[in-house]
Amino acid sequence: MNSLVVMKNKQAVTTSLQIATSFNKRHDHILRDIRNLEKDIPKVGEKNMCNFTQMFFTGKAADSYGRDRRIYFVNRDGFTLLAMGFTGKKALEFKFKYIDAFNAMERALNKLPEEKLNPVLQAELAVTRAKTAKANALYRIAMATASETSKQTLLANAAKEITGEMIIPALQHKEYSATEVAKLVNASSANKVGRICNKLGLKAEQPGQNEYGRWASSKSKYSNKETPQWLYFDKGVTAIRQAMLKN
Repeated sequence: MNSLVVMKNKQAVTTSLQIATSFNKRHDHILRDIRNLEKDIPKVGEKNMCNFTQMFFTGKAADSYGRDRRIYFVNRDGFTLLAMGFTGKKALEFKFKYIDAFNAMERALNKLPEEKLNPVLQAELAVTRAKTAKANALYRIAMATASETSKQTLLANAAKEITGEMIIPALQHKEYSATEVAKLVNASSANKVGRICNKLGLKAEQPGQNEYGRWASSKSKYSNKETPQWLYFDKGVTAIRQAMLKN
């Protein structure tokens, strides 16, 4: 467990490579997921901005041939965001192992003489611990609930504790807009797809997701205001297609 989390820049971190190994995922997929999170996390200057580079910062590690490859160092907050989309019993076991490893490393940090940690870092660690404790509590509740919609809502609130934004970690699904679904199923318009979707009750409660799709935010064509948009997974497309065939 000790190898899951290490100390770097006077904070407890893991690496994208270690996460990929622990959760039996391809490293390039983990890198992709981190880059997707970077797009969703508010940028500097925006309201409730959370600094992506504090949660994820780049480094290098040698591959099996001794060549340098890019990795990310990931702190506790970054790991909490990234791992929310990992599902399954085995994944849950590793999540708890990581939580324990982060706690152990932070206890070790707390035992360091105060002069080794500057006041700013001490303050940041205190704030991080408070936010992460609440996020972890919400996360544990989410993992214990049987309702997928409630689970995703709790996970979104856990993410909000860290980033200030309601971020839903999308599972590894291909996603389609209503316009794209209309083309796939030969529907006359995206509005028709939306009407069928509503009739079938495919949409989850906002801002959640389910087996048919998920809610996302998109810019309105007529203003800078963001509006909720339902994105369809493959199972959602199949449900729309079957409904079209019955009509």
